[in-house]
Amino acid sequence: MKCFPLAWIALLLLSSCQKVIDLPLHNASEKYVIEGNITNQPGPYKVMIGTTGKVNEDYQFKGVSQATVLIRDGIGNEETLMEMQPGIYQTQHLTGVEGRTYTLNVTIGGKLFTASSVMPHAVSLDSLYTRELFNFSKTVKAIVPVVTDPAGLGNNYRFNQTINGVLDKTLYVYNDDFTDGRRGDWPLLREDPDSTLHIGDEVKIEMQCIDHAAYQYWFSADESSLGNGNGQPANPVTNILGGALGVFSAHTSQTRTLLIK
Repeated sequence: MKCFPLAWIALLLLSSCQKVIDLPLHNASEKYVIEGNITNQPGPYKVMIGTTGKVNEDYQFKGVSQATVLIRDGIGNEETLMEMQPGIYQTQHLTGVEGRTYTLNVTIGGKLFTASSVMPHAVSLDSLYTRELFNFSKTVKAIVPVVTDPAGLGNNYRFNQTINGVLDKTLYVYNDDFTDGRRGDWPLLREDPDSTLHIGDEVKIEMQCIDHAAYQYWFSADESSLGNGNGQPANPVTNILGGALGVFSAHTSQTRTLLIK
C-alpha cells in the first residue's frame, strides 16, 4: 500500500475545493414595498412606497407616485397624505397617541393594501453606559441602554444607534421574554469587526416601543440578513395585507445621547 506525505494529501484536498458553483438565480416578480411610521412625537409622519429590485442589482429607492394613502385612528380621525416627493407621502395634521390603533390604506392602480398597528405605551429609556465586550475576536467598547421592563409579557423594543451623525445599520430588536418585570441591559454591538467606540464619539440612541407585528418584521429582517435559521432566505414577515412587502408601525420614540470619554 502506497503512503503519501501529509502535505501532498492536504494539497490535493485544497485543490479539489476550487470548483466554482454558479447558482441559477431568478428574479421574482416586482412587488410594492410600503414602509410607514407614526410615533408619539410631533408629526409630520411619512409613508414611503417603492418597488423591489432585481437580484444582483444595487438597490435604489424607486418611488411609486399617484397612490392614495390614508391613515385613520381608532376614534374616527383620518387623513389623506400628500405626496411630497415621488413615493414619499406625508401627514399634515394627524397626531400619534399611545394606546391608539392606527390603520393604513394604500390604493395603487385599483389595488388596495392595508395594515394596522397599535401604538404601545412608552417604557422609559432609563440610562446609557459603556461596556467592554468580546466581539469578532477582540475586545470592543459598546453602548448599553438600560430599560426597566414593566410587569407583563408583550413589550417589544427596537433601538437605532447614530454615531457622530452616521446611522448604524445594524438591527437591534428585543422583547421581554427573559426580562419581564426586570431590568434589561442590551449591548448594541455593531456587525463590524472594527465596531469599537472611541473617545470623543457622540452616540445618540433612539428607543422605540413597538407592537408585536413590528417586532416580527424587524426580527425576521435581522435573521434573514444574517442567514440564520434552517430555511432559505426569505422576505421579512410583513403586517401589510394585499401582497405588498414592508411594515406599518405605530410606536413610541425617545432618545438619549452619550459622549464617549
